Amino acid sequence: MRGISETYYRYVYKPVISMYLKTDSGTRIDGFKLRVFKGVFHPKFFFSSTYFYDYLNNKTLAGKAFLEIGCGSGILSLLAFRKGAQVTAVDIDPKAVKNTRLNFRRNFDGKQAGFRVLQSDVFSALGQEVFDVIVINPPYYFRKVDVDAQLAWYCGENGEYFEKLFSALRQHVHTSTQVYMILAENAEIQRIKEMATLHGIGFMMVEQRKIRFEISYIFQLKPLG
Repeated sequence: MRGISETYYRYVYKPVISMYLKTDSGTRIDGFKLRVFKGVFHPKFFFSSTYFYDYLNNKTLAGKAFLEIGCGSGILSLLAFRKGAQVTAVDIDPKAVKNTRLNFRRNFDGKQAGFRVLQSDVFSALGQEVFDVIVINPPYYFRKVDVDAQLAWYCGENGEYFEKLFSALRQHVHTSTQVYMILAENAEIQRIKEMATLHGIGFMMVEQRKIRFEISYIFQLKPLG
């Protein structure tokens, strides 16, 4: 970000959005009517969600066992369900779990089979379940989490979130599972990759996009060896 764009972001866009996020709000994305609770990651204002949405919208998901880790308001899981997947959405934050359940009811009234939302610290509530597609929009700032509102942003001082994720990932995939993670350019991407490698997980960038002020990258994760 440089010049006018950077100034606009710092002194206009960011303060306005910060005020907006202090209350529950409503939004629409691709026909979905969403309610986004205060403190839950907002898919309209944080570019990674809409970029990830566009990427997944081009994937065949019908009949797939689909897992979203860190569902927030649930937009990616709603998309997967609309495309015919058997959906499991998890989040460590109980407010996000409640939010995703609400948005499912708002958009798929009367339907229940094939969609579940669980409170889970990464894989903790999933036993030995294996999935065909796993998507992850992780917290990636290496800072300590003090309150629930920080769970969508901070992965712990030493990356405890990624430690839990990478150490258990192999137990929930088969040879054809597709695992995707999105990260922005201001993440410590190399540090995250190194943590993955220690657990035998490889990163391959499959796409990148510059959206307004930042570049986001989508990686495919695969067990090594």
